[in-house]
Amino acid sequence: MAFLSRTGPHHGTASPPPFDRARLIQWLIFLVTASLMLAPALPILLQVVVDRPLYADDWQFTLGNIAQIFQSERIGRIALTTGLFALFSVIIAEVLGIAAALLIGRTDMPGRKVMGDVLMWPLYLSHLIFALGWVIIYGPSGFVTQLIAQSTGEAPWNLYSIAGMSVVAGISQAPLAYLYCLYGAVRSVDSTLESAARTTGAGPLQVLRKVTLPLMIPSIITSTALNLVIAVETLSIPLFLARPARIDTLSTFLYAEGIAASNPNHGLVAASSLLLMTLVGSTLMLQRMLLRHGHRYETVKGKGSRPMVLGLGKLRWPLAILFATVLITTVVVPIAGIILRAFTSFLSPLVPVSKVLTLKNFDKLFADEANIRAIWNTVEIALLSAGLGTLLAVAVALVIQRSDFRFAGTLEALAYSPRVVPGMITGLGVFYAAVILPPMGWLRGNIGIIVVAYVMATLPLAMGVIQPAIVQIGRDLDRAARTVGADWSDAMRLILLPLLKPALLGSFILLFVFHLKSYIIAIFLMAPGLEVMGVSMLSLWTNGDVGVLAAFATFQIVLVATLLLLARFLFKVKIYD
Repeated sequence: MAFLSRTGPHHGTASPPPFDRARLIQWLIFLVTASLMLAPALPILLQVVVDRPLYADDWQFTLGNIAQIFQSERIGRIALTTGLFALFSVIIAEVLGIAAALLIGRTDMPGRKVMGDVLMWPLYLSHLIFALGWVIIYGPSGFVTQLIAQSTGEAPWNLYSIAGMSVVAGISQAPLAYLYCLYGAVRSVDSTLESAARTTGAGPLQVLRKVTLPLMIPSIITSTALNLVIAVETLSIPLFLARPARIDTLSTFLYAEGIAASNPNHGLVAASSLLLMTLVGSTLMLQRMLLRHGHRYETVKGKGSRPMVLGLGKLRWPLAILFATVLITTVVVPIAGIILRAFTSFLSPLVPVSKVLTLKNFDKLFADEANIRAIWNTVEIALLSAGLGTLLAVAVALVIQRSDFRFAGTLEALAYSPRVVPGMITGLGVFYAAVILPPMGWLRGNIGIIVVAYVMATLPLAMGVIQPAIVQIGRDLDRAARTVGADWSDAMRLILLPLLKPALLGSFILLFVFHLKSYIIAIFLMAPGLEVMGVSMLSLWTNGDVGVLAAFATFQIVLVATLLLLARFLFKVKIYD
C-alpha cells in the first residue's frame, strides 16, 4: 500500500515529491536577509577601486584611492585621533558603567533604583542632543563655564578638545556598560562565592573588587567592544566639540568629504569607509578571541541563586552622595540646560532667566514646514522600520533556532554582520546601491530607502531581543505540533509566534525608540521632502540657530519620554528591568 500511494494510478511511475512550503519560506528568508545585508557593502567595495563616482560614466578600476589613504598624513592623524578618542571614551564609559552595576546591582546604596534610571537617560537620547546639552552648560560660552569664569577669571576646562569629547562620549555610552555588567554578571554571580569571602573577613568593597569584578570580565569585554564600535562611528559629539578646534575623527572626515563638500571625493570617502569598517571588524574579532574561554567564568549552574545584597555600612551615604553628584552634573544638568535654553532667548549667568523667557524658539520651530515634515517623516519611518525589522528578525531567528536549514549558520552570520558596518557607512552603501542596483533605485525619492537602511542596520538589535526569547521556549512544543501534521511554518506561526508576543513587542518598542533618535544612517540619503529630525537638528547646529535646535531637542525628549512611559505603564514593557 505504501508503494501504491507513491505511484501513478496507471503507469506505476513515481509522482513528484510533495511541495515543501517550509523549505521555500526558509530559502526566501535567507535570500532576503543576504540581499539586505550585502546591498550596502558591495557598492562601497566597488567604489573603493574605481576612479570616479559610481553614477558617472566610463569609470575605470584603480588602486589610487587605497594608495591615497596610506600616503595621506592627514588621514593618519585622523585615524590616530579617532583611536585616542575611542580609547578614552571607552575607559570613562566602562569605569562609570562597572561602578554603577556593582553599586546598584549588589549593594544597599540609598537611592540606587532612581540613580539607575537616571543613568539610562543618555541611552534614550541621541548623541546630538546629549552633546548639545554639554555645549549649553559646559562649552566655552556655557552657563556653568561662565559662572565659574566670573569667579576665577578664566575658563576651568576646554570642552572643545579630545579630552572634552571623550568625557561626553564616555558618559553617553556608560548605560551600555552598566546594562551588560548588570545582567551579564552582577545579577548572575553565585552569591555563595561572595558569602565565602565575607566569612574570611573581607569587607564589602573588597568582595566587589576581588570576587564579583573578576567574574564580570566576559561582560566587560563585550561592552568594551560595543562601546569601541560606537565611539569610532559617532558623529555629532566630535562634530560639535572637536570641529571648532579643527580636530577631525574618521566620522567627521567622512561627513565633511561626503556631505558638506560641494564636490565630494567619493573614492576617498569609500576608502575611508573601508578603513572604518576594518577598525570595527578588528575590534569584534578581538572580542571573540578574548571570549573564547568565557566558560571559565561560569558560576551559576543547575540550581538558581538569588543575588546577595552587600551592606556598605558607613560607606552607604558617602558613596550615594558621590554617585548622585556625578549623575546630576553629567546627565541631569546638561539635559535641564537644553530644556531651559529652549524657553529662553539666550542663557547667561549675567542675566536672570526670568527676563529672557520666551516661546519664540518653538514658534520658529513649528512655523517651518520642513521641520513639521521632518517630525512626521521620522515617526512614519520609525513605525515602518520597527515593524519590518521585528518581522525580519523573528523570521531569521526562527530559521536559525528552530529549523534544520543547512545554511542556518551563514544566515546568523549575515544577520549580525551590520555590527561591523557603522551606521553612516550603511547609509553611504545604500546610497551607492540605489545608484547602481535597479531594485534599490526604485526606492529613491521616498522614505522607503531610509526604512530599508534602518532595517539593515538594526537587525542585530532586534535579534538580540528575540533570539534569547526563542531559546527559552522548549522545543517539545513545536515538535508536538509536527506530530499532528503541522509543517515547520505552521508550527512557527501557531505555536512559537503567540509565545513570542512579549519579545516582539519589546523589540518593536526598542527599535521605534532607536529610530526616533537615529539620524546617522539617513545622512547620505537626505533629499528634499525626506528630512528626519536628527538631520534637521544637525542643519540647525550648522546654521548656528541654537535656540530652535534646543526647542527641537526638547520636543524629541518629550516624545521619547512619553513613548517610554506608555510602553512601561500601558504595555508593561521596559527597555531594561
